[in-house]
Amino acid sequence: MAAVDASNRNGLTVGVVGAECSGKTTLAAQLAQRFGVPWVPEFSRVYLAGKDAYDADDVLAIARGQHAAEVAATNDHTLLIADTDLVVIKVWWDVRYGGGHPWIDSTLAQQLTSERRRCYLLPTPDIPWMPDPLREHPDDRPALHARYRALLDALGVRYLEVSGSPQERLDRAAAVINGWLSR
Repeated sequence: MAAVDASNRNGLTVGVVGAECSGKTTLAAQLAQRFGVPWVPEFSRVYLAGKDAYDADDVLAIARGQHAAEVAATNDHTLLIADTDLVVIKVWWDVRYGGGHPWIDSTLAQQLTSERRRCYLLPTPDIPWMPDPLREHPDDRPALHARYRALLDALGVRYLEVSGSPQERLDRAAAVINGWLSR
């Protein structure tokens, strides 16, 4: 297990964001285990379980649920890993409905300017597609990845693109997180 620097008083949340089926959940779980810290799973998986369809109200409810779960998990934790966050939901909203949503945009802006720092991991979609009832864009993963990269650049946040084998992704991500923690 890697050490978490206790001098990092305000904490760090690492969001694992990116295209569908790019290894976000696997990486988030592995990082949480390696660092011995909590992680926030993807709220939409629970919310949409058993639903045949969803609408804009559902996506907004998912955004609120993801945010609430993350806020609840940050208490007393220097490091938190989030399997998706409002960056993912912002891209999802834009792809599905066009433009932004005021609550998503303002809450994301608040997160990015809070005392708790946020950095991101962006897994590349270079792993095989695994069908899943909640996945919608098997052929659009490179374009979605580019959209995530452009958004992270526009937000001016620190992030690392991770690719390669699951072990290479984990090792690179853990190394950069240790660097982020020491700043």
